Amino acid sequence: MWRLDRQRERLNRMFGRVFDTTTVDRVTGLIRPGLRLVTGEDVAVGRSHLGGLPRLDGTAPWPTHFETPLDLLAVIDVAELGPCDLPGLPAGTRFLNFFFLADRPELLWTSDEPASTWRVVPAGPDAKERTAPVERLVRPARPVGFVPVLTLPTWEDEVVARTLGVAEGPYPPSPRYHLIERYSAVTAAWNELVRDHLGAVENRIGGWPAPLQAPVFHRAERDSASHRSSPADGGPWRLLLQLDTNDDSGWSWGDGGRLYFVITESRLRAGELTAAWLELQSS
Repeated sequence: MWRLDRQRERLNRMFGRVFDTTTVDRVTGLIRPGLRLVTGEDVAVGRSHLGGLPRLDGTAPWPTHFETPLDLLAVIDVAELGPCDLPGLPAGTRFLNFFFLADRPELLWTSDEPASTWRVVPAGPDAKERTAPVERLVRPARPVGFVPVLTLPTWEDEVVARTLGVAEGPYPPSPRYHLIERYSAVTAAWNELVRDHLGAVENRIGGWPAPLQAPVFHRAERDSASHRSSPADGGPWRLLLQLDTNDDSGWSWGDGGRLYFVITESRLRAGELTAAWLELQSS
């Protein structure tokens, strides 16, 4: 993949074909750098992986949903991450372990305590691999590397309408709706270009989520507020991890769906990873 500066130049040219200079400056201000999780012989890999076993501190327990152990989805070594829009984690955090009750995803909508079905567990540099509980299936570890990529919000996101000066929102009965159409065409072309370079499996850290339904951050703010005793602080939201349905890893999220672990920036900076929220969308 070309360098981030060349990606930015390419995006500027693409928007420049459909917008004036002032509008190009506004829409490119929405860009967030993210990282695609990739596999392959040409990718440098370290201690980050999908599946496998977690790295936990000392006697930290394996997370459970009541008495049922959660599945380990991914371990991310934050020292391996390149440029992305995630603010720094507190000193001493080396690994992020992502857990979910993968065989009961419907509990996200039906449980009285949906947040008990996932967990993001930080660990320090001395964290060791933890043996899984006997009743928990461990999928083979698949090492991953990270490739930087520029991302944009979907055209349905309210921030796009505000940036383009379309006050009525993403579906305006307005002659300015053509601005939304042009933005949508460019972002669709950009996403296709990225898929041509990096493949169709959109596992990602940082940047804007790639939703399959409604904008992810808006949905997370609504859902977390309805379930928490103390709602989230209003954002801005950040994408901790996006996981695609992928036969190679053995994960299937509904009908070709995706998981999104998200958190507000202030909670992330404070290291309050228990405040992370999980969304699942399917096509």
